[in-house]
Amino acid sequence: MRFAAALTVVLFVACVLPLHEQSARQPVRIIHTPFDEYGNVCWENEQARLDNFSIQLHNDPKLVGYIVVYMGRISCRDEAKYRGNRARNYVIKRGVDPKRVIFKDGGFQPDIHTVLRLQPKTFPDFVPEPTLKKDEVSIRGCIDKVFARVLCLNGNQRIK
Repeated sequence: MRFAAALTVVLFVACVLPLHEQSARQPVRIIHTPFDEYGNVCWENEQARLDNFSIQLHNDPKLVGYIVVYMGRISCRDEAKYRGNRARNYVIKRGVDPKRVIFKDGGFQPDIHTVLRLQPKTFPDFVPEPTLKKDEVSIRGCIDKVFARVLCLNGNQRIK
């Protein structure tokens, strides 16, 4: 019996202590897994996604929600800001505390792209990861404040 207890202690120290020492040496890297992400969808489809996002924020008051919008290679001036604020306002109207809904302009990626992230309030602020520089994109004229408006027809059908 004593041998088994001693062996358990030795195994615990041999396995856990190196992990503890390793974590003390290296900062913890937080992986931000998106709750949802989508491209240029029609507003009705976006609202459905934002409804799900709002529900998750309602279900866990320890979370904050990030709405990160990346402008596409061809975009409208301030398109990310317009889309992000529209989405944020929608989530707030669904009853989520404005302090828990954060919009971030993500910069530029090849296509317009919105990322919804949920993370604990105690985590560091999320930093967007653009893949294009401003000189690699074209800012053009707008249609209703967005470059390419998508209309919903019969549920999931879309027309550009």
